[in-house]
Amino acid sequence: MGTRAFNHGFVSLLALLVVVPLYGQEPRPGRDEMTGVWIRASSGVDRPDISHITAAAQAVMDAYDQATDNILRCLIDWGRVNTVSSFPMEVIVSENQVTILYEYNHTVRRVFLDQTEFPADYPPSLVGYSIGHWEDDTLVVETRSLLPGWINMEGVAPYTDAAVATERFTLDREQQTLTVERSVVDPEYYSGPVTWTTEYMPAQFPIYPYDCTVGSYGSGLED
Repeated sequence: MGTRAFNHGFVSLLALLVVVPLYGQEPRPGRDEMTGVWIRASSGVDRPDISHITAAAQAVMDAYDQATDNILRCLIDWGRVNTVSSFPMEVIVSENQVTILYEYNHTVRRVFLDQTEFPADYPPSLVGYSIGHWEDDTLVVETRSLLPGWINMEGVAPYTDAAVATERFTLDREQQTLTVERSVVDPEYYSGPVTWTTEYMPAQFPIYPYDCTVGSYGSGLED
């Protein structure tokens, strides 16, 4: 094959790769544009209604001791990494996985899009095991295998290792906002779902290194 024919074939292949995503799907702007760095659109922290708390959960709250909180060991759980303010998160959408990188404590979550069953032998962790699927352009995520944790700082709104968390990520392309609806179902601690909604806007800066000192409670969380 001559050089000219080879070059023509190579250029055609490059053009195909540009037009068709590497993972073999047509572009979906409502999904693809979800990739980026996002920060809360308003200051403060999410404080969902927990008026339906059970006596068991209230006892846990009453017994809370800040000195034993994992956050003093630079460990953050699923609940609080999703309710604190100030720190951005980066969402990376690919064919079989959505990766969420939180600046806070360098927390990493992986949402598997090519799975429908939760592994029986996966060890519980602070951010659990997440499986997702698309409903049109809304990303729906279910998380299980969580270690016991807290939805809010300072011993407010605990959850057990049986908690099931659901999130719905929806991008408004016109308003350039990402809305995330979250709920936690944990019958031992709440008589119904604990729900809250957070609106994010594009951040004008990247994810930065996060310095955590063991023994400090973390500053700027209420900003």
